[in-house]
Amino acid sequence: MKTLNYSQDDVLVIFTMDVEPVATADGKTSGPASAAEGARRVRQYADVIGEYGYQPTFFIHPEMAELQADLFNEMRERGAAVELHLHTVKFAHQGRKYPTELGGLPRPLQLEALAAARDRFTEAMGFTPALFRPGCFSANDNTYGVLQELGFAGGSISIPGRTWTKRYCAWAGAMPHPHFANNEFRQLPGNLSFVEIPLSVDRIGGLRTHPVLGFQHYVDLRPGGVYTEEEDSGRDHAVILHNMATQLITEKPVLKTIVIDVHNDRDFVTPNATPAKHLRTILDNLGQEFDPHNLHPVSATMPQTVEYFKTLHPTS
Repeated sequence: MKTLNYSQDDVLVIFTMDVEPVATADGKTSGPASAAEGARRVRQYADVIGEYGYQPTFFIHPEMAELQADLFNEMRERGAAVELHLHTVKFAHQGRKYPTELGGLPRPLQLEALAAARDRFTEAMGFTPALFRPGCFSANDNTYGVLQELGFAGGSISIPGRTWTKRYCAWAGAMPHPHFANNEFRQLPGNLSFVEIPLSVDRIGGLRTHPVLGFQHYVDLRPGGVYTEEEDSGRDHAVILHNMATQLITEKPVLKTIVIDVHNDRDFVTPNATPAKHLRTILDNLGQEFDPHNLHPVSATMPQTVEYFKTLHPTS
């Protein structure tokens, strides 16, 4: 399977994972039950998609960079990408946590939180992250400019269609394909150098309301539920993937991507576990969805995707 030298006939498939801190005992924040469990899930995910020739991209919280630097440097040696993830409500800086997710913070506090998270990641990992994804895909119209000012080249900030006001996440009408970010209006392409690679969503299937958390969203391909398992009924990952393929075939974006997300608290190997079944369904169906259309699903990390997008827009 090709991983470099992409062409217009390739569909770049980016398997990502948000590496969350260990869940709190009061159940108010999600995450693995222990650091050891989280490490097992990281290895499982890399191993399963690796059987099919794919490499993962891990967006890791600063605390997990500090706690598991050896693990993620090992993953990098195996070909994975490791970048920055942040829930500002989980992140303590100078003895205090932030009151909201990233999209609820004014520009100065976004600068402060992201710079602090970047620096802690850098000190722990030995390199500076170039890409970013916010917790809950929370952002506002300041976020892209802040990220570019801090030196980030790109990321996966948006989840088109999701409206979760409690988490300061509003992406109704957002551009669903890779694009340069907009400094004034986050839903539209703009003239920043920051490259946005949105999470892939099934717009054909229509908007749904999360049965537990109440937000509106298009379903995506994450293995297991969206934060909870309760909405798994009726989610057929083969159908979701088919609809995403149809969107790419009919809309013909310059760069075709399938971006999958998951957390480090799911079981990817037990045969009857829902996340494991979902992941295998995705992997087993990618070829049959695209091959009849002379399109080729290929492995890509998020940094490779950002760099390839830039080669397609050399004067931007």
